[in-house]
Amino acid sequence: MGKENIKNIRSRFTLRGFVFGLAVYTVVLLGGFGLLQDADAKLTVINVYRVFPMLWFITPVPFLSGLIGYFIAVNFSKIIKKQRKHLKYEANRSDEVLQFVDNLRKDNFDSALNLNLKNDVLANSLLRLRDYLIQSKKDVEQRRIEEEQRNWVTRGLAQFGEILRKESDNLEDLSYNIIRYLVDYMKINQSGFYLLNSLSKTEKFFELTACVAYDRKKFADKRINWEEGLIGRCALEKETIYLTDVPDNYLNITSGLGEANPRSILIVPLKTNEEVYGVLELASFKEFDDYEIEFVEKTAESIALTIQSVQNTIRTTKLLKETQNQAERMSQQEEELRQNIEEMQATQEESERREIEMKGILEAIDHAAISSEFEVDGTLINVNQNFLRTFRYNPEEIEGQNIKIFFFKDDVAEMDQILTDLRNGHNFKGRVRRRTKMGDEIYLLTTYTPVIDHEGEIIKILSLENDITEQVAMEEELKRSKDELGIMLEEAKKEVTEQFKEIEAVKIRNEKTLEGALDAIITTNKDGILEFFNLAAEKLWGFDRSEVLGKHVSMLFSEETAKNDEFISAFVSNEKEKIIGERREAPIKNKVGSEEPVLFLLSEAKVGEDHSYTAFIQNVEVELF
Repeated sequence: MGKENIKNIRSRFTLRGFVFGLAVYTVVLLGGFGLLQDADAKLTVINVYRVFPMLWFITPVPFLSGLIGYFIAVNFSKIIKKQRKHLKYEANRSDEVLQFVDNLRKDNFDSALNLNLKNDVLANSLLRLRDYLIQSKKDVEQRRIEEEQRNWVTRGLAQFGEILRKESDNLEDLSYNIIRYLVDYMKINQSGFYLLNSLSKTEKFFELTACVAYDRKKFADKRINWEEGLIGRCALEKETIYLTDVPDNYLNITSGLGEANPRSILIVPLKTNEEVYGVLELASFKEFDDYEIEFVEKTAESIALTIQSVQNTIRTTKLLKETQNQAERMSQQEEELRQNIEEMQATQEESERREIEMKGILEAIDHAAISSEFEVDGTLINVNQNFLRTFRYNPEEIEGQNIKIFFFKDDVAEMDQILTDLRNGHNFKGRVRRRTKMGDEIYLLTTYTPVIDHEGEIIKILSLENDITEQVAMEEELKRSKDELGIMLEEAKKEVTEQFKEIEAVKIRNEKTLEGALDAIITTNKDGILEFFNLAAEKLWGFDRSEVLGKHVSMLFSEETAKNDEFISAFVSNEKEKIIGERREAPIKNKVGSEEPVLFLLSEAKVGEDHSYTAFIQNVEVELF
């Protein structure tokens, strides 16, 4: 609205006020004329004013109303001007806001908002919106970068897992494949793999088993003692060491990886369950980001688990071979001992046979007995020629003598007891020691029998005797031999018992060793019947060992796998030749019926005619997080 319009408003309001006042004045004046006409007075303006003097106050009303209209127009014009200014401000403000919003839409966050920000809620809100969008953009960009980093780490760990699944029992090849992959994937320049060698209990050191420098494989004789340098410090503290201020001579002195001076060095311990198996050393001409360090630490844990698994497999295989060799040696010793026992038993049977023969000889001697008769008090009555010949007496020399003269003084008491028993009606039969005329010692197999008359009285004692001196000597010799043989048999039995205990202890120790292994281990006999199923196998298949021991090994695999897989088909079959000593990947069927891939290594043990097969199984899945 221009200035001309404002002037027109003033004129119109002033004219309208004057016309309104004039109309009022005219109405009042006409009213006065009407009153004069009713009073029959002369109708003149002067008469009206004279009759109605108040008309003088009405006369200026047109001018006053016109003035009032003017003032009203002036105030209205001011309002219009103010409103117009406000509308112009709002239009400019709207244009500024639209331009600001459009810049925000175009991600142009540097544009200014030229408004009075002190009391402008919209402007402050827009500025807060801009700050929010700026922060959101930064957050989105940061999330994008973090997502790319996570994808990079995840992809790298997945590829690294594939490398570890293809592991071999050669730790040098495994270590080179690991650092070759890290150098290529992380785009770094140098890398070294230090494996802890702890074969000696008194000495531990790190051996550089593989190193990569500038896209070529570099071999070096490198040994670092425990706690020596940064490698030893990293293993001792079990923490990652990251250097960005690298001395010029660091690589030449400690790492031995090359002559170029890198910008940063990353040294990571290969540890699992707080046990260190080695150290990784990475060198680069750029600094390592946090996510790259995190990636290397995660791979280091997987590497440590793999090294632990490989070393356990190597130790278990070596232990199994030693056990098999020891079992074979024990079997040979057992066979030799069995033969010795059979020979001893044959010797003992021969001794018993000879003893029986000697009894027969004694019985034959009894038929040609040494005969004598004597009173109940021992006085001799009669003797035969065999008696005289045996004791070397003449008949007159023994006439009226007591039988006790043929006994040694030490045996007289024994003869008195025998005579007492005879007087009581008891027979006596036994071996007695006698004394000849010359004082020689002889042994007789004696039978003393009381001779009773019809009244029941003992009239004499009849003695029938056989000279068994040689027999006694032979018996003593046999007894000594038998005692010696018994001692030998007892010692042999003890030796056999100790050897069996040793075999059983070795067996129990080996089973406990295999039971505590991280790998699943199962053993079958030549017919495929499960004989051993350790704790790791229970966890892998989900079966308790009581559910599988004594059953055929085919229950651990699906029918399709047992039919189509070359390795498993040979393993579960009794006719096919087993695949021994080769690591193969094959699926197993767990207790719930699902299949999962594992790595198999089958070994064979032969003890005599008995065969057994032991399978070492590792889960293919590698825990990466």
